[in-house]
Amino acid sequence: MSGRKALISKDDLERMACAVAAHGVVLKGRVDPLGGFTFTMTPQAGQAASANDDLDVRLDEFGAS
Repeated sequence: MSGRKALISKDDLERMACAVAAHGVVLKGRVDPLGGFTFTMTPQAGQAASANDDLDVRLDEFGAS
């Protein structure tokens, strides 16, 4: 077992996986040289974005459930 600590909790990973599956997005993450974790979400290839799509609204709705 490595002595490294996880960057995000298992619960957070599960929430991210649920959001990815529910909203049809691709999640890409990276660790910068200082150990910070950043990620981006983009629509899956071949999926057209809705003209009135608002990620903030969808994330708020997801957090409320």
